[in-house]
Amino acid sequence: MKTHPATPHPAPPPLPSRRGFIKAGLAAAGLGPAISALHGCGDAPDRSPHRPAAPPPTQTDETVLVIGAGIAGLAAASELRASGFADVVVLEARDRIGGRIWTANLGGTVPVDLGASWIHGVRGNPIAQIARRSGIETRPTDWDNAVLHFHERGAPTSDTSDLDGFWTHADTRPRASLRSILDDYLETHALSAGQRRYLEHLLNTTVEHEYGADLADLSLESVDGGSEYGGNDVLFPGGYGQIVEALSDGLEVRLGQAVTAIDHSGAQVVATTASGTSFEADRVVVTLPLGVLKNGLVSFSPPLPAAKRQAIADLKMGVLNKTCLLFEDVFWEPRVEVIGYVGADRGRWAETLSLHPYTGQPVLMMFNAGAYGAEIESLADREIVAEATAALADMYGPVPQPTNALVTRWGSDPWTHGSYSYVPAGSSFERYATLGKPIGDRVFFAGEATDPDHPATVHGAFLSGVRAAREIAAVAGG
Repeated sequence: MKTHPATPHPAPPPLPSRRGFIKAGLAAAGLGPAISALHGCGDAPDRSPHRPAAPPPTQTDETVLVIGAGIAGLAAASELRASGFADVVVLEARDRIGGRIWTANLGGTVPVDLGASWIHGVRGNPIAQIARRSGIETRPTDWDNAVLHFHERGAPTSDTSDLDGFWTHADTRPRASLRSILDDYLETHALSAGQRRYLEHLLNTTVEHEYGADLADLSLESVDGGSEYGGNDVLFPGGYGQIVEALSDGLEVRLGQAVTAIDHSGAQVVATTASGTSFEADRVVVTLPLGVLKNGLVSFSPPLPAAKRQAIADLKMGVLNKTCLLFEDVFWEPRVEVIGYVGADRGRWAETLSLHPYTGQPVLMMFNAGAYGAEIESLADREIVAEATAALADMYGPVPQPTNALVTRWGSDPWTHGSYSYVPAGSSFERYATLGKPIGDRVFFAGEATDPDHPATVHGAFLSGVRAAREIAAVAGG
């Protein structure tokens, strides 16, 4: 039976940087560092042991192939050129550069990011530095500027104390799935139906949306890892693609070159494409997404080492899909940035970003993650849009139909097979480091799933590309 849309309640304030809400919850439960220590230190150099220092530039006639023109591949090629490598070629399967950074035009004129949206933490972040150097406009996301709609009347107030209790309970079994932890917590605590649904909503939007995975696939250990930069999250009113364009300037990128085989058994590395074209080079940087590696879409000869194959098997790809809707006018709270929704069905259309405060355009970017995010990929665009507008109608009453829509399907994208990587329950962040290790002195690896400090982020992908390029420069200089 149709219920009346509830009056919005103030939403809880997620912290400024990515995973901040999770880290804050762990800190409140005594399980992690205080969040102020993460956000109050300003710019600082990255002293990660996984990050080699830049060797002095040395002109060389060595040739390097970079497989993939996502941010990792572009960073590697750019760093190699800066290090004195004049012959660097980037091979990209798509008909565009950027990979999981994808700025499209909604309604033909309004830029929206269908892949990455934010710089997560601007202090010391290399992507923020590129934006400043290139004069690219960014706007901070104020996570406090949010509302929360409940499907039913009589919803509880926005009290996050149960979330703190959940994390404390999770600490008793850090390797157990968060779903089993939640089930235990609900059995042993007398929560009302509304409180239970609200706790489920918090875990969906702050954990499942963050990792693109269901609670059943995650554990305390698998979410309590990695590093983050301090400062606000910011996004690009004109699209993240501006970073891609700035980074790719002057690089040789060949589009439509889907590499299917990499042979490093001979004197040179040979990359063969689906069309049968072969490219030879002294060294290669492989920046293929984890999903491509997991699906065995590129063969290696000799095969990848056993430890690297195990790392590929042990890590997983999450799914976070977007439905971007353009309307004639704003019918929601015009100044609000984040719209939360505790709907009738858990984890469906739970979080929406309004682009109106950033661009002045009546655009909503609606998110779905994990199993439901993957499930809707089988629906037609019109069916997905119908579900999205039905959720909005439950929040706001009768709503107009959007004038245009764009829908993502990252889980079934043939060049990614997912949105970004995550560490499943029972695995370890060290698998990222294993995946990033070179094979000998000729085959090197980059990509967000090779960076144990900042996985699943644009800046992590960028830093991994720089790291791979510096590894090559160190070998070539030796």
